[in-house]
Amino acid sequence: MKLLNLFFILIISIFLLSSSSSFGQEYTRWKLPEGAIARFGKGRMYDFAYFPDGTRLAVAGTIGIWIYDTRTGEALDLFVEATPYATSIAFAPDGQTLAIASGGNNIYLWDTRNQEKKGILAGSEFIYNLAFSPTGGTLASAGENSTIQVWNPHTGELLRVLTGHASSAGSLVYSPDGRMLASIGSQQNNKICLWDVHTGNLLKTITRHPKRVDSVVYSPDGRILASTGRDTKIRLWDVRTGELLKTIAGHTASVESLAYSADGAMLASGSSDKTIRVWDVHTGKRLRTLTGHTSDVYSLIFSPDGKTLTSMGHDGTIRFWDADTGKPLRTISDHTLSVHSVAFSPDGSTFTNTGMADNTIPLRDVQTGELLKTLDGDTDLFCSVMYSPDGRTLAAGSLEGPIWLWNTQTGERLHTFTEPEFETHCLVYSPDSATLVSGSLDAIRFWEVHSGQLLNTIPENAARANSSISLSPDGDTAAVATDENVIRLLDTHTGKVTTTLRGHTRPVTAVAFSFNRSLLASGSEDSTIRLWHVDTGELLFTFPEQSNWITSIAFAPDGQTIASGTSGEIYISDLATGKHTATLTGHTGWIRSVAFSPDGQTLVSGSDDCTVMLWDLTRIQSKND
Repeated sequence: MKLLNLFFILIISIFLLSSSSSFGQEYTRWKLPEGAIARFGKGRMYDFAYFPDGTRLAVAGTIGIWIYDTRTGEALDLFVEATPYATSIAFAPDGQTLAIASGGNNIYLWDTRNQEKKGILAGSEFIYNLAFSPTGGTLASAGENSTIQVWNPHTGELLRVLTGHASSAGSLVYSPDGRMLASIGSQQNNKICLWDVHTGNLLKTITRHPKRVDSVVYSPDGRILASTGRDTKIRLWDVRTGELLKTIAGHTASVESLAYSADGAMLASGSSDKTIRVWDVHTGKRLRTLTGHTSDVYSLIFSPDGKTLTSMGHDGTIRFWDADTGKPLRTISDHTLSVHSVAFSPDGSTFTNTGMADNTIPLRDVQTGELLKTLDGDTDLFCSVMYSPDGRTLAAGSLEGPIWLWNTQTGERLHTFTEPEFETHCLVYSPDSATLVSGSLDAIRFWEVHSGQLLNTIPENAARANSSISLSPDGDTAAVATDENVIRLLDTHTGKVTTTLRGHTRPVTAVAFSFNRSLLASGSEDSTIRLWHVDTGELLFTFPEQSNWITSIAFAPDGQTIASGTSGEIYISDLATGKHTATLTGHTGWIRSVAFSPDGQTLVSGSDDCTVMLWDLTRIQSKND
């Protein structure tokens, strides 16, 4: 019987392996919503914590909690069962309970042994931070209404509420003996509060920081409190008296995170200067500087055995360092930034997106998900991207303003258009691929792709471009979404406004031409989608108002269907009936961009949850039929 069972297990394993998608990275298919083919990007990171045994690392973010093997950096699991959005996490000392702040008022308690929800602590305010006491007897949460709530995690009872911060409470940490709690405010607050956990009394207030405090941590013996903030210095305080013992200086920008070594001899600090510095606590001298992050280092923790220092950066990476030597050990990547733009290549074989934390543009194979090419953009953060109709070039606009242009075959950078001084929030090519149109807060610009020459500029006060531009298939007309609640149609040859479409009652956020030019779809902050006749300017139809405003819109190639993105949902709508035929759910943030593949069978979406989703529309359609 045992041999038979083993045989069946082997057969099932082979079947699962053979039937899995050809996507190379397995985690791109974990915990997908219905209708999704793959997810690219692991979301934005907010917090991380070691499992008490040190073998795994939990990382909380916009799409759940990722679990990593600390020895290899390999992703082991994506945990979304408690909540698909996690802003703070804390393990009980015995490792049997994980507390999760859900990006709202609730705290979820999860049994790590049985993988079951143990309970929900229903708070009265948005939760920013969590901390278990050293014994696990209490759980503290910092909230937006300037309070700290102390809970009994076993019974769910709210034991007491601590008040004393002038702004919302931010970071908090228990003393090693569990008797005290140190907390700081989250908004321009230079005050550190020390509380008696059992009585809720405010014991001491430290106010000698000249600027906002960003991080506090107790020494392992509980006698010293280290703090740091926006003035780049680290301060060591006597916990009993509140006396300033030592000031440590050396960073060139604000210090955002601190961590003591297990023996209390070293203090690590992470900074906006992109470095981690390790200090001798007794002398205040710098022992070493760790480099590798390309952006702010906003969180640091030592592993339970004290041998590894782990850092989290706004560059979307988690890095492991040897605590004694500072040697880099391994890096976890693919945690991305908000995805503002997605695009398919004209032949439908590849797709791309903005939002990469390393400021690159990835070109991926649609069928396999393989990363085919990476286009380097130096230091610019990209917010818009578009393939040329002939597929030969790709343009990306940046938050800093400049526009980059690459050869898609070679990856060679062709031009950098530096004139835009404001965010280049939308890009569109002319049908012949010869002209690129860019929209910024100050102007709409027309560029010659071959030479990089600026052909024409329409000032902001004439166009009032808000966040979206669409070019008609013949290239003669540009539709411009504006913050004046109207859509302006411009003659691309003269730059003059030919028609103004009125009907929306709030700023227009998205516009898209149909492939035969006759129709224009628009979305707005008034939560409606409207359909217009381009030649007459007539409002043909208004789709039913949605629960949130429309942030993106696109026509399917057949001209009969449109996709629209809002907060966490994508609507697939039929123009003939005026009804939504499907709602795609799974993103946890605003959907900033949607695009159909040339054959109309696949949709790609990019979201503020910092992920890109590929959706199989044929599967969704067959289910609805």
